[in-house]
Amino acid sequence: MRPAGCAVRRFVSGVPPADNFEVGRGGRFEHALLGALAAALGAAATGAGLGFVAPVLGNALVGAGGTVAGVAAGAGFVVRARADAVRRFGWLAVGVFAVAGTAWSTVAAVQVAVPGRAPVLAAHPNGDLGALVAAPFGVLGLLVLTRRDGNRQSRLLAGLDAAIAACALATLAYGVGRPAGVGAVGTLHAIAAVLLGTAAIAAIARCRLEGDIPFLALFLIGAGVIVCELGDLFSLRPLALGEWSPRHPSYLLAVAGRLVLGLAVLSRTAERADLVQLRRREYIAVLTPVLPVLAVGSLLIAAAVMRVSLRPATLILLGVLGILLLLAWLAARLDQLLLSRTLEHRVVERTLALRTHAKWFRSLVQNSSDIITIVDPSGVIRYQTPSATRVLGYDPNAMVGQRFVSLVAPADVHRLEAILLDAVLRPRSTHTIEFAMRHAAGHWRETETVITSLVDDHDIRGLVLNTRDVSERKELERQLTRQAFSDPLTGLANRALFANRVEHALSERSRQPGEVAVLFLDLDGFKGVNDAQGHAVGDHLLTLVADRLRRCVRPSDTVARLGGDEFAILVVGPQAEAHGVDVAERVQRALAEPFLLSGREVTLAASIGIAVTDDGTETVDQLLRNADLAMYRAKSSRKGTYVRFRTEMHDALLARVQTETDLRHALSRRELVLHYQPTVNLRTGQVVGVEALIRWYHPTRGLIQPMDFIGMAEETGLVESIGAWAIRECCRQGARWQRYAQPGGVFHVAVNVSGRQLHPRLPDIVRTALTETGMPPGALVIEVTENILVKRSEEAIAVLRQLKSFGVRVAIDDFGTGYSSLSYLARFPVDVLKIDKSFVEQITDRNSGTEGTELVRTILHLGRALRLGTVAEGIETREQYAALLAMSCDYGQGYLFSRPLPAEGIDTLFGGTLVAGLPEQRVVYDATTHLSASRETGRWSVGPARLRA
Repeated sequence: MRPAGCAVRRFVSGVPPADNFEVGRGGRFEHALLGALAAALGAAATGAGLGFVAPVLGNALVGAGGTVAGVAAGAGFVVRARADAVRRFGWLAVGVFAVAGTAWSTVAAVQVAVPGRAPVLAAHPNGDLGALVAAPFGVLGLLVLTRRDGNRQSRLLAGLDAAIAACALATLAYGVGRPAGVGAVGTLHAIAAVLLGTAAIAAIARCRLEGDIPFLALFLIGAGVIVCELGDLFSLRPLALGEWSPRHPSYLLAVAGRLVLGLAVLSRTAERADLVQLRRREYIAVLTPVLPVLAVGSLLIAAAVMRVSLRPATLILLGVLGILLLLAWLAARLDQLLLSRTLEHRVVERTLALRTHAKWFRSLVQNSSDIITIVDPSGVIRYQTPSATRVLGYDPNAMVGQRFVSLVAPADVHRLEAILLDAVLRPRSTHTIEFAMRHAAGHWRETETVITSLVDDHDIRGLVLNTRDVSERKELERQLTRQAFSDPLTGLANRALFANRVEHALSERSRQPGEVAVLFLDLDGFKGVNDAQGHAVGDHLLTLVADRLRRCVRPSDTVARLGGDEFAILVVGPQAEAHGVDVAERVQRALAEPFLLSGREVTLAASIGIAVTDDGTETVDQLLRNADLAMYRAKSSRKGTYVRFRTEMHDALLARVQTETDLRHALSRRELVLHYQPTVNLRTGQVVGVEALIRWYHPTRGLIQPMDFIGMAEETGLVESIGAWAIRECCRQGARWQRYAQPGGVFHVAVNVSGRQLHPRLPDIVRTALTETGMPPGALVIEVTENILVKRSEEAIAVLRQLKSFGVRVAIDDFGTGYSSLSYLARFPVDVLKIDKSFVEQITDRNSGTEGTELVRTILHLGRALRLGTVAEGIETREQYAALLAMSCDYGQGYLFSRPLPAEGIDTLFGGTLVAGLPEQRVVYDATTHLSASRETGRWSVGPARLRA
């Protein structure tokens, strides 16, 4: 069976269901039920006909037909109850009603049909007691099935209809009276009939247009209940007189009622009800409560004709019925009046709403920034909104009768006419098009128009064009495009547009073979101009450079500013590499000509890297990266030149990246070690301290010199953690080496500090290292270069003074190679000057004459004058040593005394091999000392030290 909820969905949709029987599309149970009902009907009809010939056989057939009809109807209602959980009790109650009445009459029919048995129930003075038992179930079932939530007014009207029906039925029952021979139970039968009739009539009256149960089903249930109850009433007299049999008309009437109940189970809902069915329902629902009243009227007429006096109770019932009818009439009048006033109020509200909407629409049309135009299928204007005056400066009335394309730019006419034709051929279609329209002042406005085809609309019969002025939006889009894809300072393409052009050129190679060359330019000397003369002059210089670059390329080439003083040029074509070289040479010649800035001539150069596609698999990022690598190679080799990218440059980049990655783990893997180069007292030959020099022993690449990774550590910021480790390690070793100090002195350990390390946290790092290791603060020497002190003077002074405050000494490394200003020597808290190796080498260099010697002598005099210690670096020959000693240099370092040694080598150095002696003895450490290392153990060994006199 179909779910009973299917009707609910149709009612929710707003369209009442139609009444229909759809047994053919039902399930197996519907076919079985229909067959049972047909069999019951056939048996009852046959039995009634054969009763005149064979009474026993006729009674049996009619009784069997009644039994089958009642059981089939009850089973049908049980199945409906399983499918409708909301009204399950209602369906079950009606089913009990059908089965209970059938049970009594079936037993009575069996008694009559079986010969020799006394028909006890068929001759009972109290009538069909089964009908009395079934009556409450019938009433409850009808009430549950028609239960519906409604407003108070609808409930009152429904209750009034039920009261009128009940009063009319009671008048009929009482007026007819109790049949002769019927016991007092006959009054109960009359009350049951009144209640069932009232419930049935109320159910039919309440299901006019909507409900969860089809109207036909409820109508058949109500009709079946009424027919069954009529059969019960008509059977009272024959039962009392013993004249009842299954072929009696009262029993046939009851069988007919059960057949009608069975048909109610089979009723289904079609898709939708038409107007005729709706009107038919309305008539049935309205007239059904009137039928008992008409019957009462007929009874009164008959009584008057027959001059039968009415009993007082009948008169009372008639009076009550009259009052109820009057109340119903008043309720109907009030309902009609209320409905009339409600409709009038709604009409007034609707009229006001329509007027308000009309005003809104008129205001919207008159003040809208969009132009709404209606044209006929031939493109002639039939209507145009007043907003055309504000947007285009035309009088809309004057435009009526003209062709719409006369307002459109000639370049857009053909495209617009094609779209208008397509809109005419395809009603209800929508098109969007942009074109320029002529303003009354003579200029053009960019517009966007939405064309809606309403040629099939009887009121429009044309095209509706909604036109909006988008000139400002288009201009803003162009500005945004320029900002997104061009450099605002120079007007050249920016990085995004340049990358897009390169990507397009690479994709075109699959269709048109050729080369793609990218030139990466970096201006040499621009930073000095920008810093010296200011950013405004620097920006002006960049615009002049951009103008010269434009003159160096073909129209098909692309020049872009990537940012700062970096430019790029894209060259495409069969000979892109050769042309790229020509462009690079033209750029160098163009930039070599002086620029006039604020009355001064400025000369620039450009380091240029050239990258060209090779195997066709290159991407945009790869080409730019390769050109950038080549540019850096050009800048490092000689500024103002160009270099073509080679694969080994990328290999070097990968090696650098790998080195950087390994350096990040070098500390944790303990691959970094410190070597120490002794500092010797030149007069006594005694070792008074050491300078820590870092070394990196890579597990696969072996020893990596500081020059190959210190710069990288500076760039990546790793130098801070490496430097902190070096300071802690120096303090740890220096604390242990204090036993080698001269009496009353300390054994100095010097450590270099880079610019990145010279920050406010450095004093705390040094103080913590000294505290944890127990090294005397005066034994630690912090070495910095001149350039660091000058570039970061104020910050350096603050940091170095903090270090001096707890006893740490400060030395200037490579003195003489930087600024060497006397003013900063007075400002900075310096203790030691270290003479650079390059000056020491000039002492014995015959080609330099006496300049090198005098320069060293000057530095030594300066140190003595400022009471600063002096250390000569890079002493490698006896001649250099003798010359420095003659100039009264205090201390020295160099391979003449010792190469840098691991910590174990310093311990071996002081293991009894140094002998104190007179100044002329010159005790030094032999540079030929054997030094070896084991990669497996990481331990170092130093061979026997030998002395030189």
